[in-house]
Amino acid sequence: MRSSVVAQQSVSGDSFHVFELDDAADALGLAAKVEYGAMAGAVLADSAVRVAELKAQLAALEAQIVAAYDTCGDWAVEGYRSVGAALTHRTRIRRAEINQTVALARSLRSMPLVAEALGCGEISLCHARRLAEASVRDGFADAEELLCDHARTLSYAAFDKAVSYWEHLIDTDAAEHDAAYKEQRREFHASLTFDGMGRLDGWLDPIGFEEFHSALCRIEAELFNNDAKRAQDDHVDRHSVELWRTPAQRRADALVEMARRATAAPKDAKAPEPLVIIHMDKPAFDQGLNSTLGLTPTPNTGPRTGRLGETDRLCETDLGTVITPTQAVEQALKGHVRRLVYASPGVILDFGRSTRLFTGALRQAIQARDRTCSHPGCDRPARLCEIDHITEWQHGGTTTHTNADTRCSYHHRHHKPPI
Repeated sequence: MRSSVVAQQSVSGDSFHVFELDDAADALGLAAKVEYGAMAGAVLADSAVRVAELKAQLAALEAQIVAAYDTCGDWAVEGYRSVGAALTHRTRIRRAEINQTVALARSLRSMPLVAEALGCGEISLCHARRLAEASVRDGFADAEELLCDHARTLSYAAFDKAVSYWEHLIDTDAAEHDAAYKEQRREFHASLTFDGMGRLDGWLDPIGFEEFHSALCRIEAELFNNDAKRAQDDHVDRHSVELWRTPAQRRADALVEMARRATAAPKDAKAPEPLVIIHMDKPAFDQGLNSTLGLTPTPNTGPRTGRLGETDRLCETDLGTVITPTQAVEQALKGHVRRLVYASPGVILDFGRSTRLFTGALRQAIQARDRTCSHPGCDRPARLCEIDHITEWQHGGTTTHTNADTRCSYHHRHHKPPI
């Protein structure tokens, strides 16, 4: 049994130590002496997960201590202007990181379920910080349990998207205002540096970035294929050595190539419509159309509950950025949206055994369905992936959307054991 006295003054008399924290430090010291290099990969992976859980628990403990220190006000007695200034001085951690810690500590006071989940290591620090951002919304207290459940089960990218949908559903006016603010923030700078290099810097709204990124990726893919062919012609295995250009250099060259193609186009040439793929369901489209035209929502497209799990919404770009229905409809009215229908008379989704390759509308539908590489943990966009048969063609597999997976070039090569 532990003593009721949890703190003692150090020998020098300049600081105090808490017994329990000293015990935790001793335990970490013992864990650091383990020879991890001799362990199996599965053990190491599980150990890394356990360390991540401990980091979350330490973050919760830190937030609890910081919140108490913030409340007691001793930092002001000691002459500091704020609790952040006191901790920055005493811990020697940069101010921005300390400010994040203080902000989370204050937010957790009103988020008991989030604080408990973080303290148990069930959610990560980044999940807790995202929930703290969302906690300023009206109705968060009612949705805290639901959002915590999502944080326990979803990857951060999927969780962030789910919270964004909740924010859009709970306060549509704020979502539209935020969308307009992002559009106003767009800017771009091209500067010549002292050493003659050019530096590009800018911000694009979600739709504008989608157009730019899509065009850049297409050209970058062309350059990659050229590099791969060059390596093949030189009898070099492109998978075992680096190509002559790094990915960053290839993107820079793709940007220059984009400018060259724009310059080479005739002045009277008809400019192609920029293509943006937006995934949305019919209720979201109806809501955006009514908002754009100033119409009264019909009963089945009226305001939603804003609680994930009770209602679903799909309204996002191909990169997964959540946008408002109004933004999506505006792009549809401009003709910027490609409509991909999975089971309409105009789109063939089943080629049977008549062809081996996934091409055309079938390929587009599978990419729109999977969005990213299907290998766990890989977020390579589907449009940059290859389409693979689940049951191999030589084993009787058919070229259908039900027998297809999107896989990036790496996982397409390595997802099956070699023969």
